[in-house]
Amino acid sequence: MDVEEVENMSKWGKTATWLMLVIALVVFLAAVYVVGSAIGRMYVLGSIELSIPQIGIICSGITSVSVFVRCVKKLKSRSELALT
Repeated sequence: MDVEEVENMSKWGKTATWLMLVIALVVFLAAVYVVGSAIGRMYVLGSIELSIPQIGIICSGITSVSVFVRCVKKLKSRSELALT
């Protein structure tokens, strides 16, 4: 591998990390919306009913938090390596 190939792979890795960061944020916001609407319905109706897709969105929102933290750590380590 020459230097250009390594730099190109680094750019793709950085782009992929940012893309995963954005996707994780969108999924987390969707989960917050589902939880908020469920709490609102619970307040009005007095009972809570979640469908299977809503449970899936909530679970993926919880998972997206770990993906978000991992991506932030990865970007931070890359920026620290770039400074040295």
